[in-house]
Amino acid sequence: MAPPPDWPKPGSSDILTAQDPADDRRSLQTEILVLNHHRDEMKSTLETLRRQGYGVTETQSIIETHRVLAKVRPSLILLNPLVLQPGSIELELLEDVQRDDDPVPVIMILENLDTVHAAARSQIPIRDFITKPFAIEELMHRIELKLLSRSKLLELQQRATELEGQVLEDFKTGLINDRHFKSIQAIEFKRAQRHATPLSLLLVDVDDFKAVNDSTEYAFGDEVLIHAAHSMKQTIRTTDYAARFGGDEFALLLPHTTPEEAVLTANRVRRAISSLQVEDGSYSMHVTVSIGVSTFDGRSRITLEDLRHQANKALHEAKLRGKDQVWLHSASDDSESPNASSDTSESTSQESAN
Repeated sequence: MAPPPDWPKPGSSDILTAQDPADDRRSLQTEILVLNHHRDEMKSTLETLRRQGYGVTETQSIIETHRVLAKVRPSLILLNPLVLQPGSIELELLEDVQRDDDPVPVIMILENLDTVHAAARSQIPIRDFITKPFAIEELMHRIELKLLSRSKLLELQQRATELEGQVLEDFKTGLINDRHFKSIQAIEFKRAQRHATPLSLLLVDVDDFKAVNDSTEYAFGDEVLIHAAHSMKQTIRTTDYAARFGGDEFALLLPHTTPEEAVLTANRVRRAISSLQVEDGSYSMHVTVSIGVSTFDGRSRITLEDLRHQANKALHEAKLRGKDQVWLHSASDDSESPNASSDTSESTSQESAN
């Protein structure tokens, strides 16, 4: 039996108006995959798609479709199914292509309305159908609508991701906020326990910050915090975490970091910030910080709350000793411990803390 003719209705034109260059609904990068599993004559339809600026690939068997999808991720799929029914291989194939972050619209070409229920029950987020025979103008319109739906969905997902990032960040400094930092602490503490690896916590407090707010405008105080936060973020490793943990207090979490390495990192942070001279109009300030350090060795029986308490106690000690200091918590509080407030505490272990 000779293959059926192409589907546009008699008398309908398959030639559309030339593409407007300003029309961003179409792009030469838009790839349409035509799954012509029914093997009908589609030459006219394919040529029309190409004239409209779409990249077009046609497959005529499920095996060939598998091979193409392994190499190409289309912007839209046009399915002329062999047999369309719930749970069919063709629908499973199209459902497997879908990703939450990148759905692929599917337009199904149906023999009649009797198979609509199969199309409607598929797990394809952006789908449509058209029945044979169809006007080419209607098909093009549906393609454009589905591509536009995909574009809008991707925009919404991108915006949602951006908003989620904002929720996890401190709006002034861009560092992790305290709520998200607490979640990270819990995760990293459990990881350190599981693998018996060290984890260090640094609490960083801007010295005399209350006096800054009392004697200047709050906007200048914000500038001081922003500069200090930027300096900290530039000093620590990409695997470390920096958070704003209160008005003028910050926290740094350093995975896989021993007490000695934590002290070296703390001193680098302290020196980097103490080199700052923040100026804004009539106000100027030389910034210094005090830092308390505590470390979990991965084996002891302390809790995460103990680690926080020890870091806070060490920060208080650094303040008592004159500010612009680093103090490492020690159970014995021995003066011979690795506590350090000056560069003389640094040794060859500095390289491993970079």
